[in-house]
Amino acid sequence: MTDEDVYRELQKYLDKMPVGFPAAASGVELKILKQLFTPEEARITVQLKYAPIASESLESIYERLKNSGISRERLEEVLDKMASKGLILSRKEGDTKYYSSAQWMIGIYEFQVNKLNRGLFFDIVKFSLEAFRNEALSTKIAQLRTIPIEQSIIPEHLVANYDHVKKLIDSSDGPFVVASCICRQGADLLGTPCEATARMETCLGFGTFAEMYIEQGWGRQISKDELVEIIERNQKDGLILQPNNSEDLEYICSCCGCCCALLLATKMSPEPVTFHTTNYYTKITLEDCTGCGTCVEKCQMEAITLVEEKARINLNRCIGCGVCTANCPSDALTLVQKEEESIPPKTLEELYKSILKKKTEIRLQG
Repeated sequence: MTDEDVYRELQKYLDKMPVGFPAAASGVELKILKQLFTPEEARITVQLKYAPIASESLESIYERLKNSGISRERLEEVLDKMASKGLILSRKEGDTKYYSSAQWMIGIYEFQVNKLNRGLFFDIVKFSLEAFRNEALSTKIAQLRTIPIEQSIIPEHLVANYDHVKKLIDSSDGPFVVASCICRQGADLLGTPCEATARMETCLGFGTFAEMYIEQGWGRQISKDELVEIIERNQKDGLILQPNNSEDLEYICSCCGCCCALLLATKMSPEPVTFHTTNYYTKITLEDCTGCGTCVEKCQMEAITLVEEKARINLNRCIGCGVCTANCPSDALTLVQKEEESIPPKTLEELYKSILKKKTEIRLQG
């Protein structure tokens, strides 16, 4: 098997994951894989099992691969190298190491934090436009869910724990990590810096996700108090809070509409709300609106316009993040809870099983 065949096999392997890695018309997907994986790493990766959290021991992997002629020591060396490069998932319990393959997004792409170069990111953008955007949005089951920022919530409104950021944080025992936003790093490389914030450290990790980032040196460990401070600064900057779409908290992305790969993908649709899991939408009281335009400026989804000096909200674009509500100087905007509540799956494993099931159904129908 030639190296070209190896990379094509890897592409097909990654494409079978819940959120896949499809072939692009230009072949840019292979160009990306060649920049990230050596041929040896590609050959080993396709032999790994996929799981949202690293779950297979080194010993178990070696039992499957030993007939290929690789030594246990070499296998461990390659797996650890791939983990440090952000190509697979890894964790350690006591003296036992666990690994799993990772999907492209959320996964390998985000794990390139602090490792991007301009050429690689240019290819990633091209790949996203040619092939990945349709893949990511095909099932309409979101990997992230949108939760309202704290200042936008009316005190007397009941908010479920999975929609309340501080309750989510309080429910986590840690550890906690903050990392730079991979999307803003990429935007900087292309000379288009973020319009919402100059801060890079906005991405937050919890539990096993945080442990991996700390172990690999991709972020810095923080206290719960500092984590809350960062969340509050993210909210003041008008960033959209998006934790993983399951009740077990692994990470919270704080996203802008100018850099975030997923938001940019959904913004290209006339109805972005279709692709977002959210329990809220924004309502305007016209008589209280002064037409100042603050909400138009702050909205990351381009959901608000001024018509005859009054704000108008396009509910097909509004994802209920609360950024406009929290920043309205005349309190003309309020968040309203949707009649039909969206309850996230309990675990990441359940989330990705549902995505894969839907993806399989779509392909069979096609």
